[in-house]
Amino acid sequence: MAAGYALIEQSITGLGRAFSGSAAVADDASTIFFNPAGLTNLTRKEMNMGLNLIAPRAEFSDRGSNANGIPLTGGDGSNAGEMAAVPNFYYAQPLNEKTVVGIGVGAPYGLVTDYGDSWQGRYHAIRSDLLTVNINPSIAFKPTEKLSLGFGVNLQYIDLELTQAANFGVLSGTPQQNDGRVRLTADDWSWGYNLGMTYQFTETTRMGLSYRSKITHDLTGEGEFRTPPNVSASATALGFRDGDINGRVTLPESASIALHHQLNPKWAVMADASWTRWNRFEELRINSDVQRLNSVKEEDWENSMRYGLGLEYRANDRWSWRAGIAYDETPIPNAQRRTPRIPDSDRTWLAFGASYYYSDNIILDAAYSHIFMKDTNIDDTDANGNQLLGRYKNSVDIVGVQLRWFFD
Repeated sequence: MAAGYALIEQSITGLGRAFSGSAAVADDASTIFFNPAGLTNLTRKEMNMGLNLIAPRAEFSDRGSNANGIPLTGGDGSNAGEMAAVPNFYYAQPLNEKTVVGIGVGAPYGLVTDYGDSWQGRYHAIRSDLLTVNINPSIAFKPTEKLSLGFGVNLQYIDLELTQAANFGVLSGTPQQNDGRVRLTADDWSWGYNLGMTYQFTETTRMGLSYRSKITHDLTGEGEFRTPPNVSASATALGFRDGDINGRVTLPESASIALHHQLNPKWAVMADASWTRWNRFEELRINSDVQRLNSVKEEDWENSMRYGLGLEYRANDRWSWRAGIAYDETPIPNAQRRTPRIPDSDRTWLAFGASYYYSDNIILDAAYSHIFMKDTNIDDTDANGNQLLGRYKNSVDIVGVQLRWFFD
């Protein structure tokens, strides 16, 4: 994962260098996502099929969680992270010496955390599941020998599921002993764009600039209550019933500047700095005609930066190797704005990868990255006075494989 709920895992070759320099490297068709201008570096028809297996760990330890001063019952939720398979697909085709077109399909945002029904923070969150699918047709052309420009359209689907416990025990005089559940589901289609440029200063040095626009989704769906049988009539009388919901989510714009330098025929270095406008995530608001389904959660995220440095070595005609390190800032400003749905923190990437040139038409890529995440505190109080107070220990492991197939 990247900071917040962004997924930067859009390339296996990129994963092997911790995605450093991705807006300038342009060594395969995944440049459609990172910088469409890089398509002009490709001279053959190319299809990429990649798969990332992402295994996050999010472990909570309690430090005095309570419901209006009464200790919250339940366990620590164990590991709330859930392994995810994130695929991507790219196809690029040169039309002539100056113009290349392509299309990419991937998941630029995503999130899954699941703590189980009986953990201490169940009134804040149980399961959070965000899925996106992004279809990205692109075109690039070279107005001069050194300058390339690229543009892409992003057609994006989003699907969201949020669940948490409801403390219906207060209706029967047994708080925290008679829980129900709230489940919200919603989806939407929307669109945005991405654009970029590359400039070849010399035969060995290239700069890349790229930008991805914000995408605003107006989600619609349903809210459902599951109530214990012994309080069902009372809950219904108090307005706890199913109904339609809606809400707006703005996925943020981002920009990157990157450099790629070929030291000699065997060695290359790359670096980048990337910015994401996370301050668009001011609140998580759910609207409904059913009053009990309405909610507002202040988020107040801040803009964040990511910095990467990578190295690549072409050993021979069959093998190339790469490695990278990156530092990714969290957009969450403090413990009061951290929630169990996204217990994010600053992170450091260490990655390595390899490519095997099986033939003139087939390249196999593999990569691994471990993400070290800073231990961080949470102090989240909801509208009902439930305070989740504790500390998170997080990390992520990612393994990726990819097939590149070239057509003459």
